[in-house]
Amino acid sequence: MLRLLTLGRLQFLRDGPPADSIHLQPKRFALLAFLALAARDGWQQRDTLLAMFWPRGDREHARRCLRQALFHLRNELGDGVILNRGRDGITLAPGRLWCDAVALDAALLAKRPREALELYRGDFLPGVFAEGEGTAMEEWVEQTRRRLRTAVVAATWGLAEAEAGAGRLAAALELALRARMLAPDDEPGLRRHVSLLARAGDAAAALDACADFRRRLRREYDAEPSAETLALVRALREGRSPGQSAVPASVERRTILPSVQPPASAARGLGALVRPARSRRLALALSAFAGLVLAGPVVRGLLDGGNRRLMLAQFTNHTRDSLLGATVTELVRAELSKVARVDLADARAVRLPSLSAPRPAGPILVLVTGDVAPMGSGFAVSARLVSAQGGRLLGVVQEEAADTSALLPTVRRLTRRLQGNVRETFEPVDNRSLRQRVAGWLGSQAARPGLPP
Repeated sequence: MLRLLTLGRLQFLRDGPPADSIHLQPKRFALLAFLALAARDGWQQRDTLLAMFWPRGDREHARRCLRQALFHLRNELGDGVILNRGRDGITLAPGRLWCDAVALDAALLAKRPREALELYRGDFLPGVFAEGEGTAMEEWVEQTRRRLRTAVVAATWGLAEAEAGAGRLAAALELALRARMLAPDDEPGLRRHVSLLARAGDAAAALDACADFRRRLRREYDAEPSAETLALVRALREGRSPGQSAVPASVERRTILPSVQPPASAARGLGALVRPARSRRLALALSAFAGLVLAGPVVRGLLDGGNRRLMLAQFTNHTRDSLLGATVTELVRAELSKVARVDLADARAVRLPSLSAPRPAGPILVLVTGDVAPMGSGFAVSARLVSAQGGRLLGVVQEEAADTSALLPTVRRLTRRLQGNVRETFEPVDNRSLRQRVAGWLGSQAARPGLPP
């Protein structure tokens, strides 16, 4: 069966050992995606396709473009996939083409949220825009993106609510972080995430999430958080329990029915609020990453049981994606929490030059600072380990990613190297010579009962 991948990437695969990728022009790819999503609605009229994909120019030129597009698609798909009815009707044959967006709609309608989360790898048709071709295709692509993303966010919060209700806070926090990254402008979602962090006893991370959201609001929209969010911050600072449940029961559970019909108008509803091009690029980049499975539950398995602590500073973000630094910080924190207790600090509170003076011994043993910097079309993530006692640089690691779709494996590689450095710092070093260690081992064996002297 042919496979059309439209969520977070653009791929058209022909099954085989291995799967063979087929290259399509963006508009032909979008046309095939439209036919796949519209298949359940029956036959599509050629005039509908002409108005959506070729609205400019004379009618004969548009018909010629549609005929050429269908000719190329048939060559790639093979016989019997694109069907005609008379001179005007077009549809796809059932069971001949699998599309991830169609499968996602089916999972959402059947209330299979975990399957939907696995299918959602990012925004629908990322990077496909038709700004020079009229508004109908652009509106359909944008509305489909928004509809699928909104439905997946609602499904994610529903799963988070179930995990929190069962007492599995680590899993609930993973899901909450994923929902936040899918909808970074969702302020009620921020409060749900913060309430979960507070419930898990991580008030520092909760305050840090609020501070990052406030900075982003100021930078992107010149706005401030709502009074409800500010009241939540005050409660956290005063050590009071937030008056809001971790995941309110009002999380939307209604099924969002798919619609692939072309928009009737180019007018945007007032509910869209402000959507600058910069925020659109950020949402596309983050959603490609957010669709991936996050890196395991947050586990606080402390070495040697007790007071081995790291202080993690917010990664300094030098890229144009304003949430990338916070995302990397949160993922690094989750991974490092597997080997030590991790406390978060503002990057301005950790200044490397000031670490040259010796510090008194204390429970915080290592400081972790880092940067996310652009590198060609991708970016580089670097981190530094610094001794909190003497200010000694313990190690520097760096990993590179071609684009945001490679963010998760990049952070995993980085944190694996960091974990090795942290373990070397925390675990006692055996400075005995090889002869002394062999003699000690022989002595321990001789002392075992039942062994001849």
